[in-house]
Amino acid sequence: MHSKTTLLSEGSSSNVFLTEDSNYIMKEFKSIYPTQMRLKEAQILEFVRCEYIVKMITYTDNYLILERLQNQDLFEIIKSQSLNQQQIKETCKTLIKIINSTHKLQVVHRDIKLENILIDKNGRLILCDFGFAELLSNCVVKRTVGTLNYMPPELHQESLLGGMNSDNISTQILIKSDIFSLGVTLFQVIFRFQPFTSTKPNANCKLWKFIKQKKWSLYWTIIQKLCKFQIEPVVQNFLEQFLQPDITSRANLDEIYCHPFLNESKDDVNLIF
Repeated sequence: MHSKTTLLSEGSSSNVFLTEDSNYIMKEFKSIYPTQMRLKEAQILEFVRCEYIVKMITYTDNYLILERLQNQDLFEIIKSQSLNQQQIKETCKTLIKIINSTHKLQVVHRDIKLENILIDKNGRLILCDFGFAELLSNCVVKRTVGTLNYMPPELHQESLLGGMNSDNISTQILIKSDIFSLGVTLFQVIFRFQPFTSTKPNANCKLWKFIKQKKWSLYWTIIQKLCKFQIEPVVQNFLEQFLQPDITSRANLDEIYCHPFLNESKDDVNLIF
């Protein structure tokens, strides 16, 4: 029996509490959140048990009991700490390994972002929050979930989703959508700000328009002014492969893992400060 104590965070579908056992937390679902979605998250976490994914201890219809990790997520670390170049490269390589391994376990996450990457007591990166995740064995799923600033352009395009007003999207497309969101995450690890505000057609984001038109030199000229340090071509090439507007041109994670930008970097970064 697990009893909740202090509220840690509040979300749209659930609240997270400390429990009487300091090793665990409780993710308690709100009454409006469908039971089917609750059980799907629990079943996926049971299916993908491994060292780089948050560990589920047990579950009921109303809550999940999860291992307790450090309070800081990767977003907070990026904003508060100045990572050196080796830590940046190792963080990027570790995240590629984690998402690639998750896909090879036949799961798409669908909400990859800095806030969903936590740190364990040993400083290792841990992927969490599988509330939007899907098994690749499902042929189609409901469309357009995730976090807007990380969302790839295809999730705004009716034609890729099965026609006008379609509610379904192929899980195979979602592999490439995860890769795009991973690219947005890696961009922030390197530069500490977002690569654009939105990929929505009506968003009128100049930075995204340059990417969409593949005017990369214009794009990097603006980014150069924003970051105020020299951006090496190898870094530009690395990130461009994730942020391609066309899913067929987007990075393959097996191949990008060996990119020259990541040379001499390990894939098990330690972020204890």
